[in-house]
Amino acid sequence: MKIINLQFPNKYSAKKKEFVLAMGYFDGLHLGHRAVIQQAKRIADKQHLKLALLTYSQSPAGFYVNDPVLKVPILPFRQKMQMLEKLGVDTIFLIDYNLTFGSQSPEDYVDNYLAKLGASVVVAGFDHTYGSLKDKADMKHLPRYANGRFEVYTVRECSDYFGKISSTRIRRLLSEGDLQAVNELLGYQFQTVGFVVHGNQIGRRIGFPTANQALEEKQLLPKSGVYAVRTKIVTGPLAGRSFNGMASIGRNETFGSDNPITIEINLFDFSADVYDEEIIVYWISFLREQVKYANAEALIDQLKQDRIDSLDLLKEIPKSKNYS
Repeated sequence: MKIINLQFPNKYSAKKKEFVLAMGYFDGLHLGHRAVIQQAKRIADKQHLKLALLTYSQSPAGFYVNDPVLKVPILPFRQKMQMLEKLGVDTIFLIDYNLTFGSQSPEDYVDNYLAKLGASVVVAGFDHTYGSLKDKADMKHLPRYANGRFEVYTVRECSDYFGKISSTRIRRLLSEGDLQAVNELLGYQFQTVGFVVHGNQIGRRIGFPTANQALEEKQLLPKSGVYAVRTKIVTGPLAGRSFNGMASIGRNETFGSDNPITIEINLFDFSADVYDEEIIVYWISFLREQVKYANAEALIDQLKQDRIDSLDLLKEIPKSKNYS
């Protein structure tokens, strides 16, 4: 898959029309996003064209809404690109979004970008918008701006019993720790990607050694708590192997009130050294809130129960469950 970086003003101009172009930020690549991409892929296959995406290096919404959470993606960029390649995307047009780019009128955006990317067909979701906040336009207006230079296809809403499947909804569910609902809407297991770093060794001293994960990129995390997880070792002698476990997101308050927030994973039946190795943690289900215990013995008793609860949950999730 090829990635073409675009700036403002745009200097790129395709020599021929060879793409069906899907556009959007696609934060999390959830089922609604996949419906758009898969529809674009079907059109591309039928017309013997390549599939391309027009997307952004960071969330456009994060520039206009005073909410730091919106600046942090649900899915790390590298994982997002890997998933897009698996979905059959040939080319990514990646825009370095900024306020100058975002101030374009809808007509200028179409003339300066969409019409110059070699698209025979442009595809997006029913609620996709483009152009400046003042003059923002929707998909109903795109055929007029296209003016015959490309066809337009709008994908209808993707929803379930509770409403539209959206990144906003997934962010809310993550903040509530509802990983089972998150994973259903994503269509794969929510994951954090990073490297194993040295911690304070408290887990090892109490019989529950942990792999502390330092994130490769900033990304949204579930709320603080304890979770059932599966962890894949990506590098080193155990590369490719996955292990059941339980993970904690929190400050380890039983052992101090001013500790930093850490991601700590206890891998079941595991004793290998994986320091500095890359791991992917797949977050399966919430177990309990973080609790400050009176002493280490009380915490150990709870961790024993957490292990039992994790194994009960994980045995219900087939090893073949979609992880990407």
